[in-house]
Amino acid sequence: FDLAALVRRDHKKLAALITEEHGKTTPDAMGDVQRGLEVIEHACGISHIIQGETIQNISKGIDTYSFRVPLGVTAGVAPFNFPAMIPFWMFPFAITCGNTFVLKPSERVAGASDHIAKLVQEAGIPKGVFNVVQGGFDTTRHICHHPDIKSISFVGGNQAGEYIYT
Repeated sequence: FDLAALVRRDHKKLAALITEEHGKTTPDAMGDVQRGLEVIEHACGISHIIQGETIQNISKGIDTYSFRVPLGVTAGVAPFNFPAMIPFWMFPFAITCGNTFVLKPSERVAGASDHIAKLVQEAGIPKGVFNVVQGGFDTTRHICHHPDIKSISFVGGNQAGEYIYT
């Protein structure tokens, strides 16, 4: 909730960074941030949905239980065309579900992600829960091959997507 409030506070600042760095019009950059903010707000309510379930007596003497547990370290590789919205699609859910997150933004538009990292820190999310790594293909390759990273979220082109999938 604190992160959502900070993104609301810095909405125009984030949009200005996107406009300066990416070249989007101000209304388009404002929409990029707004759509991301909506996802943050949605993630705020997910914790009660992901608790698992218990069903007793589904058959004589049989109960079922499902547990949802964090994966651990998760990552996201974001494209250049939505430098705020796509990261906001990824990390709020990962963190709310109990994971840590490594964001690798496009090397062409790294400023918005750096500002997002400052907002995450200001919101009080513990150090090391949200991380940003900058770089190009080599950074993506390291993410894909790191043994501690259990899942990768990706939005972007087919060539990169096929590499990450493989």
